[in-house]
Amino acid sequence: MKNIKDFYANKNKVMLVDGDLLAYKITSALEQPIDWGNDVWTLHSDLKTGKDLWKQQIQHYLFYTSSKEAIICFSDKNNFRKQLDATYKSYRKAIRKPVAYAPLKDWIKKNYKWVSFPNLEGDDVLGLLATGVHKTNNVIISGDKDMRTIPTWHCFIGDDSIEYVDQLKADYNFCTQVLVGDQADGYKGCQGVGAVKASRVLLNKKSLDELWEAVIKEYERNEHTFEDAYHQAKLARILRAGEYNYENNQVNLWNYKYSDYQLLKKAG
Repeated sequence: MKNIKDFYANKNKVMLVDGDLLAYKITSALEQPIDWGNDVWTLHSDLKTGKDLWKQQIQHYLFYTSSKEAIICFSDKNNFRKQLDATYKSYRKAIRKPVAYAPLKDWIKKNYKWVSFPNLEGDDVLGLLATGVHKTNNVIISGDKDMRTIPTWHCFIGDDSIEYVDQLKADYNFCTQVLVGDQADGYKGCQGVGAVKASRVLLNKKSLDELWEAVIKEYERNEHTFEDAYHQAKLARILRAGEYNYENNQVNLWNYKYSDYQLLKKAG
């Protein structure tokens, strides 16, 4: 299913939906301020309208992507990345969720097939399902650019564009994230490296080995350590199959070739 013709021809694929994002977008749009006079204002949110919008969106994307069923992916209340770095998404504590967000989410869980795993964000759930049990037979519905680090089909909320990301491109996108960082998520990447610089650093790299070596070299060139690169990678990495232990709910943190770089450092 690597070309658009095969994508649409496969009507048995699973649609993996970023439930956090879609529910947030819908409930944000619902909120209406009401002026009661005498300086009294409240926010009004019609949950029934939110439910209708949710149903419309799911039906739209099922039809648009020719998918058989939808699985809604939600974040757990705990997040392993916050245990690695207290600054990760720390600014979001002050951001209020829409009034109808929690009740809409409760309704979704009662009426749709949904999945959440302990200690993981919804993005990780999407990544694990897309590269694991539903590998080669899924499409991710999300508006998060970080999801391009997952090798599969994607349909992006907003412009409804459909894109296939292969393994090398997913690894390239991941290494780009490690270099550039993500201010919205609260990890800084490599100091002095923006999107243009990262594209030059990773240019013409043909394997994960080459990509990751270029990342390490760029970190060290900018007076960071290889340990700094691994720390940023652990924050940036959206999990794929084999990177989460379902029995003990522990994450297999990014350690690709870590022992090799340890030995090089000791020998150097």
